[in-house]
Amino acid sequence: MNAEMTYKIRHISKQVGAENPQLLSRRERVWLFAERHRRALITGIIVAVLVMMLLGILVWLEHQHEQEALVLEHQAAQAYLDRSLDDGDAAKEKLQEAVTLYRRIIEEFPHTASAQSAWYFIGNALAEQNDHAGAIDAYQHFIDQAGNPPALLGLVYQRLGSSYLANGEREKGIDAYRQVLQMPRTLNKDQVLFEFAKLEEYEQRNDEALARYKQLLDEHPNSPYTSEATLRVKILEPPADEPEAPQEGTEQEEMQEQKEIVE
Repeated sequence: MNAEMTYKIRHISKQVGAENPQLLSRRERVWLFAERHRRALITGIIVAVLVMMLLGILVWLEHQHEQEALVLEHQAAQAYLDRSLDDGDAAKEKLQEAVTLYRRIIEEFPHTASAQSAWYFIGNALAEQNDHAGAIDAYQHFIDQAGNPPALLGLVYQRLGSSYLANGEREKGIDAYRQVLQMPRTLNKDQVLFEFAKLEEYEQRNDEALARYKQLLDEHPNSPYTSEATLRVKILEPPADEPEAPQEGTEQEEMQEQKEIVE
């Protein structure tokens, strides 16, 4: 009788645990999830590793491109700076070599920091060769890029304005100068004001030139151009009011009246 009434202790099978995950501990639930999604987890891990490897390769390639572009930029700068000022033909060859190297940077490593500034240096080299139309095109390419630093952008607009003026395009040159004066964070406004004033003076627009020189003195008192601007103001500014000289006819009439009184 007692043997028949004994109870057997039942163990919860894995199948029951799988069907009732609330009966499992947190660790057991994690293992159960991993077991159920093993293939997806393995695939995800493989994809993550491949993505990390790809990103590492891209970073390495970007670093290599930056280094190679810097080498070309150094060679171009050396060609530009080491040209002989006494030998015109040799200087022209050096300038052309610099232009070629800068163009290589743009073509082969377009996403590098060196490529971003290359158009500016191409413009300078072409301007040195009096190729003002080519310089204008290069400066415009630089301006059309995104993310240009304001300080360098102001300098490019100044060079663009000078190239327009040298190319006989006065209005476009003045517009480029005005762009610099309207920019909030440029560092060359004093130089642009001075060049603007010299242009106005050259065209015998003395009132406009005088206004530019005074603006330079008021807004940039520590500029290296203040001494010459001060001199130009003294030359262009009309003299202080002086008593007007009597007119010749009036003076003669007064002398005649005095003579009549005496008589």
